[in-house]
This record gives sequence, C-alpha cells and structure tokens, in this order.
Amino acid sequence: MLLKKTEQLIDELKTFESLQNSSNESKDYIKRNDELKMIVIYMDKLSELVHLFRKQGFIVDIDSIVNYPIELFKTMYQNWVSDKKSIIQKNDFFRRVHWNHIDSEIKSALDEEWKKYIDEKKPNINKETLDVFEQIPDFEKIVFTLKEKLEFLEEMKNNLPMDDNSFQLILKTSFEMQELIEKLESNNIPDSVSNFLKKAGTYEGIDLSEITTEILDWLKENNLIHLCQVKFRK
Repeated sequence: MLLKKTEQLIDELKTFESLQNSSNESKDYIKRNDELKMIVIYMDKLSELVHLFRKQGFIVDIDSIVNYPIELFKTMYQNWVSDKKSIIQKNDFFRRVHWNHIDSEIKSALDEEWKKYIDEKKPNINKETLDVFEQIPDFEKIVFTLKEKLEFLEEMKNNLPMDDNSFQLILKTSFEMQELIEKLESNNIPDSVSNFLKKAGTYEGIDLSEITTEILDWLKENNLIHLCQVKFRK
C-alpha cells in the first residue's frame, strides 16, 4: 500500500503514551512528548492528502522520502524498549529528521501529479486558438466563457486538492468546455475553415498540406491572416 510505511509510523508513534507512566521525572519529558504529538498531527494530515490521491488512482512513490526517518524511528524505538529513557534524551530521530523537507518533497510529488491530471483532462485548446475565434462575432460569447473556464483550470493548478470534489470539479469544467467547443460552428464559416481553426491552435497543430486556398482566402477576408504563423517541428 502506498501509505503502509507512513501509516505504520503514525501507529507506532501513538504507542509512546507509555512515556507518561515512566518518564514524568525527566526534565525533557514534556518537550519530547509535545514533539511526538506534533509529529502525529503532522503525519495524519500529510497521510490524508496522499490518501486522497491514492483514492483517485494515483500511484505516488513516497518510499524514498519516508524510509530514512522510519529507519531512524525504529532505532529510537528499540532503544526505548530496552532502557525506557533514551527517547527523552538527544537522539538521531529528533536531530536528523527534517519534517519540513519531507513535507516539501511529498507535496512536490503530488503537485506534479495534480498539474498533469488537469492537463490530461482539459480539452486540447489554448488561449491562442480562442483569440482567433474571438474575432468572429458568432463565437464571441462562447469564447468568453471558454476563456473563463480555461483560466479557472490554470488557477486550480496552483493549489493541491483538499477533497474529492476538487477532482470532480476538474472533470465537470472540462466536460462543459468540450460541449462549448463543439458549438464553435457557424453557417457563415466553411467546414474546412472551422476544422482548421480548431486544429491550428492545439498542441499538435495542423499539417501544412491541410491548409487549402479556401482557408487562406477566408482568413484574408476576415483579417485573421496576421494571427497565423508556420513553425518547424523539432
């Protein structure tokens, strides 16, 4: 399981309640006890976030991130079982585990998956294509709505999802955009031109062989030729 080791760490940390019965006389007990409680709270929250992605079918490798602190924890725990005092003294677990780094690494991995998810779900259309369609009176309202939804999806990339609804909202918005894109047709525009406009602004673009005289004439007549350019593929 994705969180097997992380969840194991949380469960084991909670066993340290026995500290209350055996180390009350130590001057470092309160400090260590509070640190352990904070680690539990921190790991619970982080686990919830990773679990959210796991429910959506994502496979995020966090073993390389949490293996080191888990090994340090095991050593600390073994020493505690042996002497019932080492945990409240200085040790490698508290000194060498940097939780902020772990948090940053895991969230960075999730952030990459989140951005990829949005890019894969959103329709294959960009702002440049919409700028062209916006010049056509018949499509002005549709393009305005499409631009709003495209901007919304881009903004969603800036924050990790907090619940299942965030994923569903991406799907819903993408579906609504696709429906609007299918409405980008008009009796005033030849089919060849409509297909050209839809394909030209995608990431794949359109082959030069597909650009006909009819398309070029229409672009010139509608003063849109200056928005087009040709690029060689790398």
